[in-house]
Formats: sequence, C-alpha cells, structure tokens
Amino acid sequence: MLRLDCFLAGKGDSFMLSWNEEDPHRLLIDTGNQNTYRFLKSRVQDFGKHDSILVTHVDYDHVGGFFKWLKDKETAFNPASKVFMNTPELILAPSDSDLVGVEHGVKLEELLRSRGIQCISLYLKENNDNLINIQGLSLHILSPKEEVIKGLIAKWTANEIYQQYVYSRNQVDNKVAARDERLIEREHILSNQPIPHNWETDLLNASSIAFILEYKDFRLLFLGDANPLLIIEELDRKGYTKEKQLEIDLFKVSHHGSKHNTTQDLLERIKCSKYLISTDGSGPYYHPSRETLILISTYGRISNDNPITIYSNYPLPLDKLLTAEEQNTLNLDFQVIQFLKFPEE
Repeated sequence: MLRLDCFLAGKGDSFMLSWNEEDPHRLLIDTGNQNTYRFLKSRVQDFGKHDSILVTHVDYDHVGGFFKWLKDKETAFNPASKVFMNTPELILAPSDSDLVGVEHGVKLEELLRSRGIQCISLYLKENNDNLINIQGLSLHILSPKEEVIKGLIAKWTANEIYQQYVYSRNQVDNKVAARDERLIEREHILSNQPIPHNWETDLLNASSIAFILEYKDFRLLFLGDANPLLIIEELDRKGYTKEKQLEIDLFKVSHHGSKHNTTQDLLERIKCSKYLISTDGSGPYYHPSRETLILISTYGRISNDNPITIYSNYPLPLDKLLTAEEQNTLNLDFQVIQFLKFPEE
C-alpha cells in the first residue's frame, strides 16, 4: 500500500508518502512554511536511513518547515536520511526576530553541512535516464532542466530570495490584494486561455523539481510549482502526446492551482480523473484560480461520463470559483482530505 499524507501548509506544499508496511519507508515532499512544522513534528521524530526529504524549490512556503525542524532541539534531524534539492545555497533561514537583519541569516547549505547532512542535487541531466530509486519507489524527473538552475544561480542570491519572501509576507499581513468577486464566463476562459509565464522571467518557480512517481501499479504526478511549458517539453521528449497520454492515478496540480501553471496542452497529454490542490485559498493570490478549474473540467477528464475528483487539504470557496449551475453540471466532486491510499480501502 502507498499512503499520501497532505499536511496543512497554508499557501504552500507539504506531503508525505509512506510505503512498504513490512519495512516502512517515507518520503517527505516539501515542508510548507514554518507553521507547518507543528503538523510534521510527530511524524518526523523517528526519521532514519530509510527515509528521505525532497524540497522542490527555494520558496519559503515549501521549505520553511525544514528550517524549523533543523532548529528543533527536541527532534534531531538524522543525517542518515537523504535530502534531495536543487539549490540549497540560495536559501537563507528566516530570522527568529524581526530585530535581526537578513545579513545574520544562515544559508541552508551551511546549516546542512554543519549537521553532517549531504544534499543530493536533482535536475534533468543529459545522457542520463533521470530516474531515482528510493527504496522501491521510482521518481522520473521532469523538471528543472540544468539551464534553469544555472540561470537561477546566476541571477539570484539568497538575500534577494529572502527579501522577496519578506515582501510577500508583508503583502499578506497588509491585505493589499482582494479577490475579484466577478466570475469570468466559462466560454471566455476557454477562448482566451491564460498564458504561462516565460520561464526566464519566473526562475524561482521554473526551478521546481517535478516528477512522475511510480510504486507497484500506481503512478502519481507531482509538479511542485513547475512551469507547464517545461513539463510539456519533457513529456514530449518521453513521447507523451494527446494521442499517447501519460496515464496517472493522481495529478498534484502545479503552483496551488495558479492560472499560469495549468494549460490545455498539458492536460490533454495526461489521462487522469483525480487532482490534488494544496492551498488554504487566502490572499493575496487566492489560489486556486477559476481558470484552472474550468480547464481541468474541460480538458482533464478521461471521458465526458467520467467524474473528476478534486482533492484539497482545505475547504475551497466554491461559490467564488464556480457558478451554482457549474457546480451541478460540470461533474466535479470536491473532497477535503488529510490523506489518500493507493489502492483505496
């Protein structure tokens, strides 16, 4: 059995996969923000050599809980656990006090090294099958490509990324943004679909580790906050098209359901009826977007008769995302979950 736990991570991501009940193994995918650690603590106290951590990218809503764990004297991090990441040198620990300047922060790379923890770099490599095996669990890496990582390291510093985190946090605190209460017409969305960001101008999210996860007969797709154009590029290389779709049991939607990270082209290459969105729906971004739900309902189903299940770790404000008629006619089943099991019990 494969179990997927979905932790309360605010606007971020944090999941744990558990498998092989006779000799248990775990993979923690992202750690949410610092507040997420209160949900993780009891689950990671006994992490050891059969357990791994994968941080998809340097955004603080994906890595904040990791810092809290590393600083927790009650729950020592076991250096025998594997840590997968792309650019630990670009992550600066948020200070515990607002009185402490950013220059007093500690780089994650240095913090890991001081604890004797080695970080394994994950990105698409040439002349490599880009396949990672973790105790019988297979990860087929889809993103990022090396060009993105080099661009990120060249153009960003840990301090710049930290300052962006501070700015984003202040936006939330000051509530500078409000949800648009108008529901754009469904036909207008389909005929004027959102355009994905150019990855060169969105390096932080484009650097996100994305992968197809396989365990026995089950296949899950985890996209982190990845750019859909880069995912399509790699799916193309693997031979997945509209005619030859990638069949999966669960699609973890990119970037909390942002309208710029899910496209018709991507959805039509994938055969799936179950989607997972991680977000608390709060501002200033108010993910998921209505556009993403409309695209999934139109292009993301196996057949017109087949219902689509959309899982989330928080209740979604459906009245602000879909009309009453759409909620009744689009054949969407929304479920708030804490975990999923494969196969279902």
